[in-house]
Amino acid sequence: MNFERLRTFLILAFMTVSLVPLASLGYKVISQGETLIKEKSSSYLQGLSMRNAESIKEFMIERANDLNTLSNTICILDFNALGLKTHFEQTRAQYRPYLGFFVLDSSGTLVFSNLNVPFDPVLLHAVGESTNAGVGTGVNDVFMFTMDQEQIPTLLSCISILSGAKENCGHLCALIDFRFIGSLLRKSNIEATGEAYLVDKKGRFLSTSRFGAKALNNNISMNFIVENKQGPYETIDYRGERVLQAYQKVDVFPWYVIADQDMGEILNRIKALGREALIYGVLTAMVVFGLAFFISTLIVNILKAKYQYEKELEFQIIQKEKLASLGLLTSGIAHELNTPLANALLYTQIAQEELTEAGIENSIIQQRLSTVVDEVRQGSQIIRNLLDFSRHNQNDAQTTDVNKILIKMMRIAGPHCASNKITIEQELENGMPNIRTDASTLQAIVTNLVANASEAMPDGGILKLKTRYVPVLKIIKIEITDSGPGIPKDKLIKIFTPFFTTKKQGKGTGLGLFVSHEMARKLGGDIKVISSTGDDAMNSGTVFTVELPIE
Repeated sequence: MNFERLRTFLILAFMTVSLVPLASLGYKVISQGETLIKEKSSSYLQGLSMRNAESIKEFMIERANDLNTLSNTICILDFNALGLKTHFEQTRAQYRPYLGFFVLDSSGTLVFSNLNVPFDPVLLHAVGESTNAGVGTGVNDVFMFTMDQEQIPTLLSCISILSGAKENCGHLCALIDFRFIGSLLRKSNIEATGEAYLVDKKGRFLSTSRFGAKALNNNISMNFIVENKQGPYETIDYRGERVLQAYQKVDVFPWYVIADQDMGEILNRIKALGREALIYGVLTAMVVFGLAFFISTLIVNILKAKYQYEKELEFQIIQKEKLASLGLLTSGIAHELNTPLANALLYTQIAQEELTEAGIENSIIQQRLSTVVDEVRQGSQIIRNLLDFSRHNQNDAQTTDVNKILIKMMRIAGPHCASNKITIEQELENGMPNIRTDASTLQAIVTNLVANASEAMPDGGILKLKTRYVPVLKIIKIEITDSGPGIPKDKLIKIFTPFFTTKKQGKGTGLGLFVSHEMARKLGGDIKVISSTGDDAMNSGTVFTVELPIE
């Protein structure tokens, strides 16, 4: 089973389930946010154009009231030049938008002017267009007027002067500095790109713009009038930029206040929100990935542990089947070996009796035959132990002296160890009680451990045997220590597993330690192991401790 692929799939599933709805929600919020921002900007621009149109209208109404008041004054002064000059100068000083005043009689002849420049006859024609020779106030188109060598956008406004009999006895005209309208509109500049400006019905600028359009010098397209657009709309402005634009006609006058703002700046707010949403999305994705990785790893580890446990159970079942087969095989072999051993014992004992009858009792032959009898009986006992092990039986009636067995065993193993440059060190505690087992079982356990210790030191070393009695636990401990390379931690936990071996192929069956461990457990004891490979300690080596209960 590919657990890494499963973990990748789980991570992708977690992130898909978590991030797709979040991304959809973010997209919806950004889209709705863009719509709301456009609506808000549209409403603001519409209101801005309406307010400015109303302000311009009020400005022009104030100028009309000023002229009306001045015309009444002229009637009182009866066209007195000195009085008019004084009054006009006071009015001009009080009301900054005026560049100057002049008065015409009913025949159109200039009666008075406070302009500091020669009177232009073109103005007389403009007056005629403004008043149309009628009674009331008239306004001409904005034009450029030169004063003090400066070109000033100017508006000519005239009013009829009425006599006491309500007859038209002349015209009062004022030149209004139209830059005041531009100053009024510049107060409506919005952020970095928003502005308001005034144009006439031909699209000609009547005020300067914040981006360089000059009054009476630049034009814009008036398609919004032709297309009869209502409310804010998107268009290309005089700079070639895409803007959101709204317009409002100034009541009574053929002028239009236009308010607009770059779409880029308007959408910058939602773009900033989008960037923040992207940052939050990335952070959220990182958190989701971390959680997904943690949860998927946890799930995969649980499944892996379950899988390993099932494989271990399967392995144990197979091993138990092998052990069952081995038990049957061992039982059969033991029965087969009993017969030749019994015959060997019988004929050895017959030979001893014949030597005794022949009067040979203390000869070397008698001693060797006695040794053969002892070894045959030892072999028979081992076979009985194998039968007991395969049948799961144990005889608790026998007791054994641990030190005696170890001394006897080391006499046999000593020459073999010496030939392999292995030094044996013994530390046997005196006066220990006997253990509850037979000698052959103990000898089989210890022999297997000593053999393993010797094989762990092919280049020589130190083999230590130590026994001690623990009265509190009522056990005897047999410690077998070697100075070999040690057993790695990953293999140490499997050391008592059947058919597991650290030896090269063909050098071991993997049953020695398993059988010894099982024997110790059936005696009511245990075998423990401590090993160091030298990586985490000064010296390497392995210590096997056999714990067996006393009689």
